[in-house]
Amino acid sequence: MGIFGKLFGTEKELPQLDPSSPAAAKLNSHKVALETFVSKIHDTMEFVPADNTIYAFIGKPPSMFGLAWFEDGKEVNFKNFTAGKGLKPKQVQSIYGKLGEAYAECAAEPRFGIQIAGKKVVVLPSDSLAKKIVELVHTIE
Repeated sequence: MGIFGKLFGTEKELPQLDPSSPAAAKLNSHKVALETFVSKIHDTMEFVPADNTIYAFIGKPPSMFGLAWFEDGKEVNFKNFTAGKGLKPKQVQSIYGKLGEAYAECAAEPRFGIQIAGKKVVVLPSDSLAKKIVELVHTIE
């Protein structure tokens, strides 16, 4: 919602994530890495739990955002990941566009709130979005 939403109390309050849910279990399996990550990020974060990975949209998807994920207890930054793959800026921009479209397609799916490292973050337990992220990111050669 932004600063005015916070000041005037119009920021949308999300239901809390059920601690016994599969999404909560997936988040807990990356707890240490997520706490470290959340404590250093000064922007909004939305987590998408997948089977063995937690994806994090940072900023304001679907247009202005970054992406990171957590595998085997380690943070992977999309920018560094694509640089390591030798992708050109136009290729990276195309992937970001497709990630934004995938995110927008899940706009109606339920979101939940959770506190990590003392900050409010959003959890979007969407298997379809997680699958699309995997297809877009992990098929890069």
